[in-house]
Amino acid sequence: MSANQQQSEAWNGPESAHYVDHADRYDHQLTPFADALLDAAMLDPGHAVLDVGCGSGATALAAAGVARRVLGIDLSRPLLDLATSRARAASRPNAEFMVADAQTHDFAPNEFDTLISQFGVMFFDDPVAAFTNLRQTLVPGGRSVFVSWQGLEANEWLMSVARALERHGRLPQLGGRANGPGMFALENPDEIRALLAAAGFTGIEIAPIDATIVVGGGGTLDDSFEFLLGTGIVRGLLSSVPAESRDEATATIRLALEAHYEPGTGVSLGAAGWLVASTT
Repeated sequence: MSANQQQSEAWNGPESAHYVDHADRYDHQLTPFADALLDAAMLDPGHAVLDVGCGSGATALAAAGVARRVLGIDLSRPLLDLATSRARAASRPNAEFMVADAQTHDFAPNEFDTLISQFGVMFFDDPVAAFTNLRQTLVPGGRSVFVSWQGLEANEWLMSVARALERHGRLPQLGGRANGPGMFALENPDEIRALLAAAGFTGIEIAPIDATIVVGGGGTLDDSFEFLLGTGIVRGLLSSVPAESRDEATATIRLALEAHYEPGTGVSLGAAGWLVASTT
């Protein structure tokens, strides 16, 4: 059984459906973060790369355009099926995908030169155990690079939703390791540094990524609005609003997005993450 059983159940059920149905839109929305991640990874044609929480495979396939071999792991079978189909369509036979729990999977020692992850490492039940397990599969001097979200308040694309919903109910407590796995579990750079050090990583460097993203990758205002309402984080925020107020709350969200909508581009809002690099 997966050590992250609750996450496994979520990502093989409703949580994965929106990602599968809108994979290209998620990829376009996250382009600034994927670019920063891959630049920092400094991949080499001789490298074997492990992509943790690879989802539908965008970063793994980009890495496979440079590296000798890429293995993408995730808990979500539906997302990995899509990633495998995408690899086939892109003629990337050096990209493989496997259902695996990073916390407990029996990786071969010294198998990979580089570990990458785009928003895939915030969902571990035991982050120190997971990063310790991942470290041992990297070669000595191997490089780990991942992106995690900064806090809710630093992400305007979600704060526009949060501010609208605060008028209708109290928002759930989000962020920090104390609140368990989730989107903002690694929002605190001091906590990131401590857990990586505890897992045996050295040379830890944490830098901010401040970007402007196009919500849902663009489209009409209605496209962006419907995309955002389907995301897991916004569904979670909406669940804190009393049922009788939800129609009014969603209308308020649409108005908030409309203020940032530009025809031909979409809804552009600020987003913030951490770029975290370390070595074994």
